[in-house]
Amino acid sequence: MLPDTSKSIIHSSVIVEAPASIANIGPGFDILAMAIEGFKDKVQVTVKPGFGNISIRVDGMSVPEGKDNVAYGVVREAIERFNLKNIDFHIRIVKGVPVSSGLGSSGATAAATAYAISLLTGLDLDISDVIRLAGAGEAIAAGTPHYDNVSASILGGIVIVDPVGLKAYKVKVKTKFWIAVVTPNIPRPRGYRKTQVARSILPREIDLYTHVKQSVNIAKIVYALHVGDLETLGEALSSDYIVEPYRAKLIPGYWELKRIALSSGALGFNIAGAGPSVFSIYKSRIEAQRAGKRMLEYLKSINVDASLYITKVTNRGVRVIG
Repeated sequence: MLPDTSKSIIHSSVIVEAPASIANIGPGFDILAMAIEGFKDKVQVTVKPGFGNISIRVDGMSVPEGKDNVAYGVVREAIERFNLKNIDFHIRIVKGVPVSSGLGSSGATAAATAYAISLLTGLDLDISDVIRLAGAGEAIAAGTPHYDNVSASILGGIVIVDPVGLKAYKVKVKTKFWIAVVTPNIPRPRGYRKTQVARSILPREIDLYTHVKQSVNIAKIVYALHVGDLETLGEALSSDYIVEPYRAKLIPGYWELKRIALSSGALGFNIAGAGPSVFSIYKSRIEAQRAGKRMLEYLKSINVDASLYITKVTNRGVRVIG
């Protein structure tokens, strides 16, 4: 269910906050994601009687406005799907989730916008419809809708996503763990759509044996979360036979980063979403900090600037803050 808030009240303006997220979690491409503490987007949506006009303003970071913003895709989908052509939407986005990092920046904006629309219009949308709206926004960033990041940002915690039935299932995590996120600073030309490129290089078909190996590791992640087995969780999220081999090519020094992390106490390591961030999990914050610094030192040795962020899974998803 959606977070308990005043869904039945039609407001003229609302501010919604949504957290960053890490999608895929190793082998779970498009079906596993986790919301993380710290980075958040704030989206203020104001509605007025009008003709279906949409205006978007962005503060905090340099991202496209207008039709190239994911919030535009969310609002346009809502207008068309629910016949809201007698309403004008004015959106102000305060970016807090790093852009093009692999931490669900577009997903946080899309999730907050979709939830705000549900509140303001009195549609009283169920979770599937909110996910659908948010996914329409993600299509602007990725080329096609996808629902893992937005589901984690909406619900919080760790989620299993059914991209066909548009349902998301929140997994109760038995044991907490720490996450080290290392983000290489990779300059990109203006207009470069990182997620779209990262999806375009993936194989269109896989053999049956690869499917079985991948499925086993997804199942092991769900099992490990349920029983609190961090060793099995780390082993499983480190094993991706479909996406990691291709996307690793987009991240400088990826395989050496993985070796450093796993030899420095990491239980598991993989790409955060579409990258270029990588993430690794640990039993303690001290271990995460120590391994993260070693990864930064390695990247510096190959002339790549990078940042380190230590975080945890957050169970808080979207929420109204104003």
